Amino acid sequence: MKRITIHTLCLTLALVFLGLTAWADDPASASGLKREAIEWCDVWFTHADKTDKPRVLLIGDSIVQGYFPLVEREMGDAVYWGRFTTSRSICDPVFFQELELVVKQYQFSVIHFNHGLHGWGYTEAQYAEAFDKLLKVLKEEGQGAKLVWATTTPVQSGSSMGSDQPRVAERNRIAAEKVTQAGIPIDDLYALSIDKPEYYSKDGVHFAQEGKEVQGKTVAAAVKKALEQ
Repeated sequence: MKRITIHTLCLTLALVFLGLTAWADDPASASGLKREAIEWCDVWFTHADKTDKPRVLLIGDSIVQGYFPLVEREMGDAVYWGRFTTSRSICDPVFFQELELVVKQYQFSVIHFNHGLHGWGYTEAQYAEAFDKLLKVLKEEGQGAKLVWATTTPVQSGSSMGSDQPRVAERNRIAAEKVTQAGIPIDDLYALSIDKPEYYSKDGVHFAQEGKEVQGKTVAAAVKKALEQ
């Protein structure tokens, strides 16, 4: 399978450039940003030179990056893939610069998206406002792609994010209300994992192989359903 292309490399470099210029050109805006010690972004296209099959885009963070290979396996050769995973919060304006650059690259049939485990320096009111913008961008720039929203996965008690578990639930409530109003189906990965400590790795945030396997099957089923519709 042809996975790494010059196209993908150039796109990744462009994303880095956008992030740096956004910071340099607007220092007043940058001063209000709440960023983590390490920020990262990963863009990945399979069969980047082909358009003869439906293409699906998965958007999220390291959780999505973890189950992505399992979704690929479940779907077989039915579709081509795109992946946009990042540590940036949706409250960070650079997130949207990167997102728009990615979604304009292809005509995606389905966009399966989530992003709620980052940006704890922002309030839930700010998250709600940013989520409205996320839906707007996906509808306007997604070229008619069918949207599926995945709930943010819970964190285990005692993890480095253990105290933020109520905030995960609240962000899911906020987002669920908005996507329901918009008629967007929900892939409930939160409910899938909330009472399953055996699904988790030792850090209590990311998932062990068993958890990834279950998530891969669930996400693949949601994507297949969207494609059939």
